[in-house]
Amino acid sequence: MVKSSTPIWVLIFSFLFGFEKPKFLLISIILIMVAGVILTVEGETKFDTLGFSLVLVASIVSGLRWSMTQLLLQHERLGIDNPIATLYYLSPIMFITMLTLSLILEHPLEQFQHSKHFDTISHVVESLGLMSIGGFLAFAMTLAELYLIKNTNTITLSVAGISKEIVIITLSVLIYGDVLTPKNLLGLFVSIVGIIAYNYYKLSKQADTEKGQYQMIPLHASSSGFTPSRNLED
Repeated sequence: MVKSSTPIWVLIFSFLFGFEKPKFLLISIILIMVAGVILTVEGETKFDTLGFSLVLVASIVSGLRWSMTQLLLQHERLGIDNPIATLYYLSPIMFITMLTLSLILEHPLEQFQHSKHFDTISHVVESLGLMSIGGFLAFAMTLAELYLIKNTNTITLSVAGISKEIVIITLSVLIYGDVLTPKNLLGLFVSIVGIIAYNYYKLSKQADTEKGQYQMIPLHASSSGFTPSRNLED
């Protein structure tokens, strides 16, 4: 549930970086979606201070990360405004960071030695194949996210993330038979309403922008001395 607060942090950092202007309607829509997600995933939980702190920090850092990514992609003067180039420069840093933390905290080499997924050659090939497929899908998803940020903003990305969660929950009910309580169903409905409201907000904002770009054609061309009446007389 704490991780569901990520869109709020994305919105806050969007305000701080100047990507969006604080508006009551936009803030209300994001809060509605977050409340819906919290209701959807709510269940019996045991509070853990360390876990709560880690997830909260992860949510805050996630919002900061996407806002800084938008800063890179939408400002050509920084020199990394291409999504593929951004991924090219950021991936090694993320890989080294995750590998270092994994070696320190998870001890993967010991896990491989005692895992049934790596006890035979066939299991090794199968596991590596599945990991390769997962890696390719993760690469494609990350690249799509970067293109989305470049052409829209991080708030739209966070709304798309909520849409993804709704799809996952729906598929888990249809495929695995997960049971949703009335409160979960209410949260699902609230999230969908929030997504619809956000899309309406974006379309209205886009329409206002395009409308402001229209200019009326003058009836008189002062530079050439042409007037409609003079043209008719000729």
